Amino acid sequence: MNIVICTIPLRDTPSSMPPFGSIVLIQSLRKADYDPYFYDIDAWRPSFEEAVHFILDQSPDVVGISAVVSTGYTYTKRLALAIKEASPHTKIVVGGNLAASAEILLRFCKVDVCAIGEGEHTIVSLARYWEENRVTDDISALRKIKGISYLDDGDGEMKFTGYVDTIPAAEFLDPDYAVVEQFSKIGNFLKDPLKRYDFSTDPRSYEPHRRGKLQACVQSAKGCVARCTFCHRWDKGYRHWPVDKIMANIEHLMDRYNVGFFTFADENFGSDRKKLDQLIEQIKDLDILYKVSGVRVRSVDPDVLGRLKESGCVGMYYGMESGSPEILESMEKNANLEQNVNAARWTYEAGIHTVYQMVLAMPGETHETIAETSDFLKEITEFLPEPPSKRLSINYIQALPGTPVYEYARNTGLIGKSLEEEEEYLINISNINAVDDRKFLNFTKYDYLTVQSWRPKIIFDSEANWYKTRGWKAALNRPEATRLGTQLPDFEAEENEDDDSRTGYFNMGHTFFIRHPLFYRLLSSPLGYPLRVIYPALFLLAKDVKRMPKRQLMWYLGEYLWRKVKKRPGLKDLRSLRKVMNERTPIAVTSSEENMEPLRLGR
Repeated sequence: MNIVICTIPLRDTPSSMPPFGSIVLIQSLRKADYDPYFYDIDAWRPSFEEAVHFILDQSPDVVGISAVVSTGYTYTKRLALAIKEASPHTKIVVGGNLAASAEILLRFCKVDVCAIGEGEHTIVSLARYWEENRVTDDISALRKIKGISYLDDGDGEMKFTGYVDTIPAAEFLDPDYAVVEQFSKIGNFLKDPLKRYDFSTDPRSYEPHRRGKLQACVQSAKGCVARCTFCHRWDKGYRHWPVDKIMANIEHLMDRYNVGFFTFADENFGSDRKKLDQLIEQIKDLDILYKVSGVRVRSVDPDVLGRLKESGCVGMYYGMESGSPEILESMEKNANLEQNVNAARWTYEAGIHTVYQMVLAMPGETHETIAETSDFLKEITEFLPEPPSKRLSINYIQALPGTPVYEYARNTGLIGKSLEEEEEYLINISNINAVDDRKFLNFTKYDYLTVQSWRPKIIFDSEANWYKTRGWKAALNRPEATRLGTQLPDFEAEENEDDDSRTGYFNMGHTFFIRHPLFYRLLSSPLGYPLRVIYPALFLLAKDVKRMPKRQLMWYLGEYLWRKVKKRPGLKDLRSLRKVMNERTPIAVTSSEENMEPLRLGR
């Protein structure tokens, strides 16, 4: 049986994160005595016609499309339809987060099966099923495969066979870089660490024995201990790799690829304190440097941060998200404001780099909650050695399938409840980055321009407060990090991590009035109060005039004036958004709707 597993191109440039999901599918199929081909479209970046031609040249019986982000719908649909048109007998499986929109994929994209959750066992079961049913599909046998959605030929309804059992950590397959070495561009995933701000500003990176060492990604855990209401969740619970296996994987990468710098690509690093203590003790003997992509603020204290620093950690990145206790509750962060403040201060005191990552415009966000976030950022950035704009990553909420935020958008009519309206939304957000705020859904009671002014206002307030604490001398003598022109990459869009050409906050632009410290010192003075009030709006208008169709901009200006007269309703119930949506979600009418409910709710 000929099986092709492929990725889809993510955004404008290839990801530096190895396609771990696809790699373990290949490994799992090989263990089952299949010989699959891996086509890393994201890495190779062929034209669409070249990609289709290449896949068809493999005479595939099965094509597995790994769509790890929900913003990959348009390419996935186009690819699936092109394969089906040229080779109707080929079975198409779509896995990854996009499969939360299973019914749309099955009805509008001619996809045969959507794989829900961990696919290592599911892909093998499907391969065996189709191998044994080449002529006639035995639906009764298909129903026995856990973790899939499909259309029943009998009644035309979508079926979901239930979530697969989670794989125990002891049975995890270690993603093998040899797969990308064989099929992909290995250089995409072995990077120069000194192009990253965190590694490049740590003196240990320049020690002689690290010269020429590369950076690679590893994993230490799957899943998360929390269920944030804007975050899609397939994996149930939190599972940590055995520490010995993590060490063996790191040592293999060091020996095979001359790696001396690592990224722990976990969404939830260090929540198992016992395993974390073991990891710290063993990793320090390797004399490597590393950063951690996802950490909960509840997982750290001064002692563990000190030991992490000593063991080689240079950067830790938290999802603090908001400075408003009410919004944190709505998000189900299971962390409070004090824990956010402590994590920020303790990380700085330990000498570990971090970025303060915020998410704005959740349902229920108001001027008051934004003011709380602004005050929070001023508190945790005023002691920094460089202006706060170097450390801020602020994006607007995205409604992604399989989350309470997405269901809120459906429930309030911002997306629409029909499949056609949902597909239109998925097409609209296809291939966009979280920093692209032009297509965000406005969940608040305010107009678009007002909501868009929140981000620059928070940046300006934090920057002005930093200069206010230092006086005019700081504005005249720019900090070393600013003079060097170092660039903090977009840590929420890892594909940009090697772009060191820009200076300052990645969303703000480069005019004199944004970059120059004298401007912020002026903002922080009594004379600057009028500017603090009007400048965010002027900046926003100047930006949108350049990037937005004039008719759309005029619409937003009209909306701004109208909302001064008539307010629209906003969410007032700031309990967990999941609880709110569980109460608001209507009862399923059709069998397909009933089968979609577990996918919409996530795990």
